[in-house]
Amino acid sequence: MSHLLADPTVALVVGGSAGDRDRVRTAISDGDGELVAVAAADRSDLTERLSTRDDVGCVVAVGVDEAAFDDAYEAARAVSDHLPVVAYTGEAAVAAAVAARADCRYLPRSVAVETLASVVGDAVATYRERRQAAADSSVLGTLLEETDLTVFAKDEAGRYVRLAGVPYSIGPGRTHGKTDPEVFRHDTDAATEAYEDDLAVVETGEPLRNKVERFGGPGADHWSEVTKLPWRDGDGEIQGVVGFAREVTGRVKTEQKLEEQKDRFDQFASYVSHDLRTPLQISVGALERAREGHDEAFDRIERANDRIEEILEDLSALSKGDRSDVDLSDEVLDVLNVGVPTTEFTPLVERVWSVHGTDDATLVVDVPTGTEIITDAETVRPLVENLLKNALDHAGPDVTVRVGTMDRGFFIEDDGPGIPETQREKILEAGYTTAEDGTGTGLAIATETIEQQEWDIAVGESASGGARFEFTDCPVVVPTETTPTRSLELTDSADVGDVSVAGSSRRNAADGGWTVVGDGEDIWQDIDEFHICYGEATDPVRVEGRLADFEGVHDYSKAGLMIRDSLDEDAAFGFVGATNSHGTETLWREEDGAYAASDQLEEPYEAYPWYRIETVDGTVTMSWSTDGEEWQALDQRPVATHGTVVVGLAVCSHSVDETSEAVFEDVTVTELDVDD
Repeated sequence: MSHLLADPTVALVVGGSAGDRDRVRTAISDGDGELVAVAAADRSDLTERLSTRDDVGCVVAVGVDEAAFDDAYEAARAVSDHLPVVAYTGEAAVAAAVAARADCRYLPRSVAVETLASVVGDAVATYRERRQAAADSSVLGTLLEETDLTVFAKDEAGRYVRLAGVPYSIGPGRTHGKTDPEVFRHDTDAATEAYEDDLAVVETGEPLRNKVERFGGPGADHWSEVTKLPWRDGDGEIQGVVGFAREVTGRVKTEQKLEEQKDRFDQFASYVSHDLRTPLQISVGALERAREGHDEAFDRIERANDRIEEILEDLSALSKGDRSDVDLSDEVLDVLNVGVPTTEFTPLVERVWSVHGTDDATLVVDVPTGTEIITDAETVRPLVENLLKNALDHAGPDVTVRVGTMDRGFFIEDDGPGIPETQREKILEAGYTTAEDGTGTGLAIATETIEQQEWDIAVGESASGGARFEFTDCPVVVPTETTPTRSLELTDSADVGDVSVAGSSRRNAADGGWTVVGDGEDIWQDIDEFHICYGEATDPVRVEGRLADFEGVHDYSKAGLMIRDSLDEDAAFGFVGATNSHGTETLWREEDGAYAASDQLEEPYEAYPWYRIETVDGTVTMSWSTDGEEWQALDQRPVATHGTVVVGLAVCSHSVDETSEAVFEDVTVTELDVDD
């Protein structure tokens, strides 16, 4: 676009006799302004001059017939769609040809050359404006469509007029004419604050620069750094807001992680003192009994010393954020150092109680066999330990402590005197204690664990009037024993949502696998756009298979297994599969019409090519495997289904005009019976 560096001040005169060209050239060059005319002998000369000059602003065709005018017009269009052509001729047929073409003018030869010069000058001025406007539009269009910035324009009422189509953001078609609170209905506080900022910029005319905004939703939080400027018209009147935002989620999370590490370092000494105190006291007390000849005391000393060693390992991991010691038996995972740590809950609770429990106290573990928490033992053990010790310290030596599971979490409660309602929030603060020799760090350890894992905690009252601690939004997987009853086939395929490009599914004759091609903007929040190869089944049902190949077109293109209540766009569903660049993804919509949420595990999807999803009485469990034999649960969610469900293979390109292709092999769909 080097021609933009040259001002269009030259008119190329072609056609007619040499005398005609000279007369026109002289009139244009001697007219008002800085316009200069240059003669071209014929079309070949005209084409050559147009190809070598960047300052041409008009072509003047003198004395031409319709064919010669067409030649001049085509030569001009080869340079620019807006380069004007002025026909100065007595040929009436040329007038009709000019009328059918844009950016052309016709003047009969009876018009004085001075008038011609004025018309040419106006045409050049118009071309200059249109050329600049076209360049501006091209620059803006490229910025809107190609940049990774979110560029937007809003009117004076804060309604979106333009929005860049940025991957993994709400598309322009869903925002036009809406305000932030209308678009981001899942996070009304953040959306309202952004909307109020828009109105403030309009009202005051003062820009807002580099403000970090958080937009959250079910299963997702992200941060943007936004700049908003007053949008003014040609008269300087404010008609809205223009601005841009760039994704800074990685930076914010890094800053948060550094702050968390600082906090862990600051609290490390107090944690060591607090957690080591009890096993040391047990060891010292048991040592005295051992000296008195009680042999069973040696077992108590050994358990206490083992616990001290575990505490040191746990606290080291807590202070460093280290998870490299997860036991992964598969050689591939050892090399990749990827995986999701899990902890079997009941053995951990019983192990902690064996160190701290007393002869008079009772532990009741109301947890189904095999229940796992999707986190490592180093994270959950200090939390359980401090709550059990708290119950023993405050509820009396004969306390009964009950541990159990609940929807998306677990609880620990006792039958002691309970916690007054006015103190239930304070007890979780660091330094708060009711004991004269207490440090106030025990329950603070629980609070920090909850914050690090992004779980929720609630302090309440047990049925017997004691203290009850509930931990929710915690990935607890409760196994259900099932028996396969019959195998089903995938028989249909469909596009779900308003996809731009139709998808397809085909059975691969060679191996019986499936090739699924899908378009779609996303599967997230209130967006459901994808292709699915499916069958219908009755809950309980399981579908599993291997993702043999996947060609995504965006980072968040996805392919995997899905169970959903129906093919309706807003139906409840569960999904597990691979993204193009963010590893395995789990997705869920817990009930029809709710917002869908997601988690990405960020591992290379090749590490876990096998996926499984099953629903049992409306509870969906999502799992992965390296070999299709040994399965590891990733998450478990309540998903409201109504008997008959849609099960199958889903592909979403995360694009409005491109498709992604996935190849699934060893796909099985099996209806189940729940074992008594």
